[in-house]
Amino acid sequence: MSRMLLASLACLLLPSTGLADPIFLLKGQSAAVDSNTNGTYAVQGGTLSILQGARILSAAAAYDGAIAMSGGRVDAGIEVSGGTFQASGGSSTGFDSTAYGGDGLSVSSTASILGGTFTGGNSGGQAGSGVVGSAGEANGLPFVSNLDIRGGTFAGGTGSGGYYGGTTGYSLLSLGDATVTGGHFLSPIAINAAFGGVTNFLGKSLSYDPATSVLSGTLADGDLINVHVYLSGGYATVSPDGTQVRFAASTSSPTDPGTGAGSGSGTGSGSTGGTGTGSNPAPPPVPEPGTFTIFGVMALAAMTCGRHRHRRKSETAG
Repeated sequence: MSRMLLASLACLLLPSTGLADPIFLLKGQSAAVDSNTNGTYAVQGGTLSILQGARILSAAAAYDGAIAMSGGRVDAGIEVSGGTFQASGGSSTGFDSTAYGGDGLSVSSTASILGGTFTGGNSGGQAGSGVVGSAGEANGLPFVSNLDIRGGTFAGGTGSGGYYGGTTGYSLLSLGDATVTGGHFLSPIAINAAFGGVTNFLGKSLSYDPATSVLSGTLADGDLINVHVYLSGGYATVSPDGTQVRFAASTSSPTDPGTGAGSGSGTGSGSTGGTGTGSNPAPPPVPEPGTFTIFGVMALAAMTCGRHRHRRKSETAG
């Protein structure tokens, strides 16, 4: 399926109100938004700052583009397929649609989150996630995203549940590398370790119960966490001192011996310092279609929809 066909499909799923031709920010260009523009920003090497008072439809970064959000509101999500994203405030919500809810933030490269609110879109089908860290292949080359989450509030959308189970979207869907030292996670977390990513939670008195799939304790910045984790393609490894819970394809790392808790049945062993239960399940199917198709071409869809609307207006005028 071609990207243009996907974009045309996304045109049908994205909200019809407010779509316009995107505002491009190329290398060396920058924009600071502090008012209601309802714009769609395609940051292709430039810099976009979303400030207090801003309200935009969506933003997408590619190549070495940079997006920084310290305030304001994004109504149809942020996508970072290249470059960087930083957040210290503001909010981003995925779009609502019948088939798939959009993600508040979808990252294929690098993101650092100190604050802000990220909420998945609602759907009668598959609800969106607050934040998605992707992994897989792009142009035939493997990639793993990198998330650094030190604060913020995260919630999935409402609907019939996410790809990995449950009845809501996920606060965090991690397929790549992620380090979590703070934040409030208001709905379940999903982790798929089969793509080589490692998701670490750091703090104190941290634990993971394989019987209930609940991660609990205190994160490093003092935020409490008590959340259900849908784990696929990997194990949970808890350090003996309770300062780290690591989700990865292997039971433990050389520098972090501990207790491994697998997501399947059977018995196994952690490396030095503890024992583990469970076996590594078979590789899962292709992850969450919404992440890699619908939301992954949101910016292109906005361009396509905007151009189609522009053409129709021109034809009508003529």
